[in-house]
Amino acid sequence: MRRVESPVSVKAGPSIKERLLIRFIKSRAIVGKNWRGVLAARDPFFNTKLGSDYLTSVAQAVSDRSRGNVDRIERVTIALEKAAGIKSTPIV
Repeated sequence: MRRVESPVSVKAGPSIKERLLIRFIKSRAIVGKNWRGVLAARDPFFNTKLGSDYLTSVAQAVSDRSRGNVDRIERVTIALEKAAGIKSTPIV
């Protein structure tokens, strides 16, 4: 007996990184131009050298998607969503 398999079409959507960056951009638009200052005031981590590096990394990832670590983008995005009053959704 011959087994016939049909091809499965998989529609690839945006990657986790791209979805996080979309959420980051929306949150940043709500918080405003001083989003870095808002995060630094709300979370002491972002008022450190390492925290500042996270913010810079995410800002660079917006213009160059090859940059930025997903974990850094996630941390900044979740913090920014809290500052913007947006309920964070699971990242899957």
